[in-house]
This record gives sequence, C-alpha cells and structure tokens, in this order.
Amino acid sequence: RCPLLRPDILLTRAYKMINLYNSTQKKPHTYAGELVLYPAQAHMIEIIGSSPGIHLSEIADEYLITKGAVSQTISFLFKKGLILKKPSEKGGRSVGLFLSDLGKTVLEQHRALHRCMTDEVSRLAKGLSPEALDILTQIADVIEKNIRNMKS
Repeated sequence: RCPLLRPDILLTRAYKMINLYNSTQKKPHTYAGELVLYPAQAHMIEIIGSSPGIHLSEIADEYLITKGAVSQTISFLFKKGLILKKPSEKGGRSVGLFLSDLGKTVLEQHRALHRCMTDEVSRLAKGLSPEALDILTQIADVIEKNIRNMKS
C-alpha cells in the first residue's frame, strides 16, 4: 500500500494547501499596466469570464462566498470598468455579469499567472488512467464536502 495514499497524509496536505492559499490572498498583483487587484478580485473576474451572464447569487452559491462579499467585489470591479451588468434573460431585476474589454485583458493576464501550475497538473494528469483520475476527483469531492459541512 502506497504511503502517499494514507488519508491522514492527504488531509494534512490539503490543510497545508488551504493555509498556503489563504496566505497568498493578501498580496495584490498589478494588471493591465497599473491596475492593482487582490487575488479574490482577480478570481471573480475569472469566474465571470468563465461563465458570461452569471448572476451574483449563482457565484455566491457555487463558490461558497457570501452574497455581501460577492456584491462588494462586483461593485468594485464595476467601478473600475472591468465588468458590465446587463439585464438578465430571466427577467425581473436580476442582472447578468460580463467582462468588459479591460476585464478580458485582466483575465488573460490572470490566467497566465496560473498557466505554469495548470500546465504541470495537466501533464501529470495525462499519465493517469481514467480510474485514477476518478479516484482523485472522488477524494477532492470528499474533502470539499467536509469543508462545506464545517462551514454550516
């Protein structure tokens, strides 16, 4: 039995990754020449760029962020000219969120920051069988489910 697959080791590594990730959220990056954004703001641009027309409540529900925090970030990004709000196809007062041209530029620069990691993960994943990938996904799902339960 491979010692790397021991649950206590996996959970310890997940905990370390969460802590490391949290520590990176305090350091802003400069985009599009002089636009300073914190990672949470850049990740909101990533979310909107990946799902044009998404609604505030969908972001909050899917990414486990309070509606207040999403609203505050959306307001900031809108004032900076990074996102556009358009009436929702669903009608009512709901609006869909889209990236402006400046927002698309920031998105590409943000993705470039992550490209090294995503390329490396993709390279490693290509060497795994579909069954191994499924097991990794199931492990991630269990960890996510338990973190969600801790939040409740």
